[in-house]
Amino acid sequence: MINIPILTATALANGLNPCGIGMLITFLGYLLVFGRKGRDRSWLLKTGMIYIGSVFVTYLVLGLMFYQVAFYMQRWWLAGVFKQILGGVIVIAGLIQLKDVFWQDAPFHLRMPKMGFEKINKLMAKTSSGVTVLIGVLTTIFATPCMLPLYVGTTAVIARSGLSMTAVLGYFLYYNLIFIMPLIIILTVMVGGKQVVEMKEWEHKNTAWMRFVLGTALVVMGIIIFLR
Repeated sequence: MINIPILTATALANGLNPCGIGMLITFLGYLLVFGRKGRDRSWLLKTGMIYIGSVFVTYLVLGLMFYQVAFYMQRWWLAGVFKQILGGVIVIAGLIQLKDVFWQDAPFHLRMPKMGFEKINKLMAKTSSGVTVLIGVLTTIFATPCMLPLYVGTTAVIARSGLSMTAVLGYFLYYNLIFIMPLIIILTVMVGGKQVVEMKEWEHKNTAWMRFVLGTALVVMGIIIFLR
């Protein structure tokens, strides 16, 4: 069985990542300042929910894809090697996140690549429902260096549980609902009238502790996978 409190904490730690949160604030800020209906709060809420919904679906699909890989790899004759490699990679990812808390200018980062950020920024100028979905999908894909390691670790644990596919799907749906909760809260706050400048200042002040939470969760997850 899967420990629900641990699954919840892991999903929340994954949701509190500076890549996904920073991009949502940037996107909503662009809509508020440059969008044709930027002052229409119901339109902003609708567009924000479309964005978050596309992130949810994309992340869910990615998780199920990695589940299939992990499920078969952990039943292969090199399962022990796979487990140790995966655990080691996740620990390294956590250490890189923790490094960025204290030494941001040191080399090696797990962040959205500049190319991805520029691509998404260009799409923001063409905002429509369809483009908003595309922005959500691309944000999730380009932000994988930041968001994916902890998700992959959770996926590997679920793949070892021996649960039915129905139960597995239920756990993934639950995980992803918790994962998007920080995004929903930020959307609610900004629709409620919080200024873009204030939100960017909040993001800047809290990026370090978000990286600390994410990095710590990664190290713990990697050690658990490596030792089990």
